[in-house]
Amino acid sequence: MAYPVIVEDAERVATITLAATVNPGDVLGYNSGWVKADANGIYYAQWVAMAHGESGQRIKACKKCVCYDEDAPYTADTVVYLSETAGAFTETRPTTAGSLMQVLGKTIDTKRTYIEIKNAEEWDVMITPDTYDTTGEPGLGVADAGWVGPQIDGAETVYFKGRLPEGLVGSVVIAKVVLNSIGASAADLDFDLVGGFDGASNVQDTGTGIDTTDWAETDADNILLTVDVSAAFDAGFWLPGRNFTLLMDPDGVTGDVTVLGLHLVGLKV
Repeated sequence: MAYPVIVEDAERVATITLAATVNPGDVLGYNSGWVKADANGIYYAQWVAMAHGESGQRIKACKKCVCYDEDAPYTADTVVYLSETAGAFTETRPTTAGSLMQVLGKTIDTKRTYIEIKNAEEWDVMITPDTYDTTGEPGLGVADAGWVGPQIDGAETVYFKGRLPEGLVGSVVIAKVVLNSIGASAADLDFDLVGGFDGASNVQDTGTGIDTTDWAETDADNILLTVDVSAAFDAGFWLPGRNFTLLMDPDGVTGDVTVLGLHLVGLKV
């Protein structure tokens, strides 16, 4: 017979209100209420249900525990991940493109799995311009006051390429291009984004284009300027493991700026 999971040695316990039917040992995420977590739906695991409950009911849930299953379905000493099956954890790393990679714990033996759910944390990265650009010094850049990078005016383009973390959750926190001003003013900047998952189309998603934008700071020489490009990384684009290229295509810049990098901040588990 199939035995129910028993939650033992629970720590960091809270009472939560459900928005779905759950059973003991189900891992829970938030989707307009507490539901079964799902690596495919990007409802990342935040709690383990300690009891059966239905939508609207309140149950105890924990962040840390041992899940005991008399059916002995586990392999001893094996890492477990959030599953693409809602509410479950699995010893198999999810393989579907765009699925969330969240490590939940490790098996102890064939009947027991230790779960410790950690809170999401910020990740922070600065991506320097790609070696390909259409400036007067392609791939080399220039130096100004110690700052080095492609130097652009209104007729030159620069690219950034990167990959979003496979543990990515939530929405973009910061996405901005950082520039060094060399007497720059009157900016008219366009940005285009393209992305795709491994093995998928190379134009799978193009985010949200940004046209005729300017830097946030007042025009001045010898300061660091920033351009908010977070709108390009919309909810449909901001997914785990997505490769991307961002094109900066100025329609106009009076004077010059040195392009230093693309600053990204988000949340991951």
